[in-house]
Amino acid sequence: MRGIALERIADIPSAPEPPEPMERSSEDLRQEVETKKEAIAETINRLDRHVRRAVDWRAQVGDHPYLALGLAVGVGCLFAGIFKSKPSPRERIMEALAESVEDIADQARNRIGSRFRRPPTGGALKAAAAALATKAATTYLRNKLSRAFKGRNA
Repeated sequence: MRGIALERIADIPSAPEPPEPMERSSEDLRQEVETKKEAIAETINRLDRHVRRAVDWRAQVGDHPYLALGLAVGVGCLFAGIFKSKPSPRERIMEALAESVEDIADQARNRIGSRFRRPPTGGALKAAAAALATKAATTYLRNKLSRAFKGRNA
């Protein structure tokens, strides 16, 4: 066994020894310099292509469409929060009045509901009637206030 392994090792050709520095001609040196220049140029070209692809947003969106979509949604939400429009004084007054009417309607609904206790089957009907009354009162008040503001602005 040991003899076979030694024979196999002996069959492996050994690496050629580098030539002596004195044996190299100027043409060999020029050829080696030119070969190395070409290899360096090719490496730089590959690196340039790789960097250009890494910073090209179109390529990145093509490679990662869902990530790009999520990033766009996040940026959109961020800008929407930053540049949110503020309500005008008229809108704030209208909103405050609408909330006041809803609060009054809720109080009235609670008082009426506490006086007329019925089985749970009539609860849906009472809620619908109270909702309609609240909606009608809110609409009426909003229309009156809109006309009043238009009359002042005209």
